[in-house]
Amino acid sequence: MIKKISIVSLIAGLLFLTGIAYAAAVPMVGDKAPDFTLSSVSGNKVTLSQHKGSVVVLGLFHICDPCMNQATEMHKLLNESSTKAVFLGVNTAGDTKEDVLAYLREFKTQVTFPYLIDPAKDVNRKYTHRFMPTVLIIDGEGVIRYRGSATSKDGFLAEIKKISGK
Repeated sequence: MIKKISIVSLIAGLLFLTGIAYAAAVPMVGDKAPDFTLSSVSGNKVTLSQHKGSVVVLGLFHICDPCMNQATEMHKLLNESSTKAVFLGVNTAGDTKEDVLAYLREFKTQVTFPYLIDPAKDVNRKYTHRFMPTVLIIDGEGVIRYRGSATSKDGFLAEIKKISGK
């Protein structure tokens, strides 16, 4: 009986420590944003670090309605001339370019920011996001200043102003 309890305790402890190590690997507010290079649905190569010096709003998406809504909120802010930020969307589910293009055609308002595809799920592994969608705002030095989900246009604007001081 004691041996059985010890084994269960050992397994529970290992699972707990694994969970801590997993959580520690998730880049959070204050951490450097992991760099990546992906292709957009239009075929252009985009590297996160090429936007050093600019505030970047990074949407991590799958093919789902909440992600469509979030991308639409990002697009609304992109069209406001007062916003000085770079907007990027990334399909992190490994979907094909054809599937992502079909999904983007379903949007009531077409997004015009670069929408990147990640067939190897590299960004998914680097950013370890569990909530769909996940949105990060990264400052000009490449540091994550905001990490959240389901952020409104006004919420984005407030965070960008806080980061940029404008």
